[in-house]
Amino acid sequence: MAEATGGRLEGKFAVITGAASGIGAGTVERFVEEGAQVVVADLQVDAGQELADRLGDAAVFVECNVTDEDHVAAGVDLAVSAFWRLDCMFNNAGVVGVVGPIAETSTAAWDETIDILLKGVFLGTKHAARVMVPQ
Repeated sequence: MAEATGGRLEGKFAVITGAASGIGAGTVERFVEEGAQVVVADLQVDAGQELADRLGDAAVFVECNVTDEDHVAAGVDLAVSAFWRLDCMFNNAGVVGVVGPIAETSTAAWDETIDILLKGVFLGTKHAARVMVPQ
């Protein structure tokens, strides 16, 4: 995929979590097609790095577990160091989560689901805000 210029997101900089596959990867590609530069943030190191490499200067990869505040902060900080600003935080990382009868659901499985689906969005928004609000 060639880097695009002149799109609706020209001059914009984004972090996308869960960006190495599925909706996340499709979003990364679309953002780049529209002119944005993107931090590809994901736990899938090989797939995430391959996507960023394929997109050239329009993307950089960071290993990111959205349940770990230091990882999320590092993804936002990478956007600022690589692109000098952050215009968009797309908290896309997700899982199906725990399924089955509640009486058989472990607390650990529940906590993991909540951490990924809710805490991950909170952390992404928190760290994006610390950069975006002053801008």
